Amino acid sequence: MAGRVFKRCTKCGRAVPHRQCGNPECANTKIVWAFVVDLGRGGNGRRRRALRSGFDTRQAAEQAQAELIAEKLSGYVAPSRLTVKAYLLDRWLPRTRTSPKTRSDRQTHINAYIVPRIGALALQELTGDHLTEMYDDLAVRGRTRKQDPELGWGLSPTTIRRIHTQLHKAFEDAIRWGLLNRNPCDRADPPSTSEVTARAHEARRTYAWDQLRAFLTAAENDRLYAMWYLFATTGMRRSEMAALLWRNVDLDTGLLSVTRTAVEAAGQVHERELTKSSSSRRAIELDEVDVTVLRQHRRWQAEEQLALGGHWREPDRVFTSPVGGRLYPPDITKAFHAILDQAGLPRIRLHDIRHTLATLMLKSGEVTKVVSERLGHSTTAYTQDAYQQVMPGMQRDAARRFRENLAREGEGDRPSGGGTPTV
Repeated sequence: MAGRVFKRCTKCGRAVPHRQCGNPECANTKIVWAFVVDLGRGGNGRRRRALRSGFDTRQAAEQAQAELIAEKLSGYVAPSRLTVKAYLLDRWLPRTRTSPKTRSDRQTHINAYIVPRIGALALQELTGDHLTEMYDDLAVRGRTRKQDPELGWGLSPTTIRRIHTQLHKAFEDAIRWGLLNRNPCDRADPPSTSEVTARAHEARRTYAWDQLRAFLTAAENDRLYAMWYLFATTGMRRSEMAALLWRNVDLDTGLLSVTRTAVEAAGQVHERELTKSSSSRRAIELDEVDVTVLRQHRRWQAEEQLALGGHWREPDRVFTSPVGGRLYPPDITKAFHAILDQAGLPRIRLHDIRHTLATLMLKSGEVTKVVSERLGHSTTAYTQDAYQQVMPGMQRDAARRFRENLAREGEGDRPSGGGTPTV
């Protein structure tokens, strides 16, 4: 940190080279010692500096300058009464660069779970014990409405862990912005990742083959049957299905490209292109039946457009409302549950159809990498971890198939040279 010590006129504030200021208006004005320290550039690109004056001797100014530099280098943070609520809602949330959906979820968590418990505390007084007590309270009575009979009024470990991750990021930003010198989340005890994973697996519900068939049978007369069929056979997410365009479906080559998502947040739908680096951006190969179902859907859609004349809203969208508008994602879920009720099937989440596809494919012996690519997972390791509960049976089946192949004879797969190994 650069800085300098100098004499300063107490009236005009100028640096003076001698005992008297050169300005005639400052005659007989007291001259004191001062220092300035360069603090680098601020967020607006302008240089910042700290100026202190009023010292009687050069030695006193140099000592104060050294102390200030040491404070800045050691992460000193000036005392502040900024509350957790004010920081999270007024400073941190408006400055975070996230999708509208993520921002809406964060705001919901802050208002519903964090502010009522620790919002009034000063940000700099927040400790790991405060956070641990909050997590414990959320686990017992965190819900504003009782929705899960197994949890009672408590939040799930998954949600509590998500809140902890959110706060950790917020407090790391506070350190970077000079508002904190340590992260209280590092001293807190949230639910463990293994507990969160176990809970997520417990919450997952999947259908057996006969239940999946019953679902598709019940959906046959729905105008969006092709959408329900693709949910079951491709594992596409709701956000991906709502944003699917005909330009991304090649029925001649049997290829469907997932390049867009449409996500609902606070009653608004936000649609965007997936980035080139996103693992969710992928190509899904369609078989003959998939193509036939989509061709029939396109014919029916053309008839609906014709009936409406020129009032069809979005001709390029694959799955639409009866007037050609984009489907509202929560309405897709409501329609899904209505079909389940009609079929007499136990209710599951729409996302569980995706889990059903992965589980049935893996149990059928499909290669993990194929399943991973079809679902748009980032790595095969993620797929294996997410569906590890079906892996033991797969391994046993693979061993059985290998043994059966090893026991076969007369299929021309014996090594040359009479079977004698070559060293």
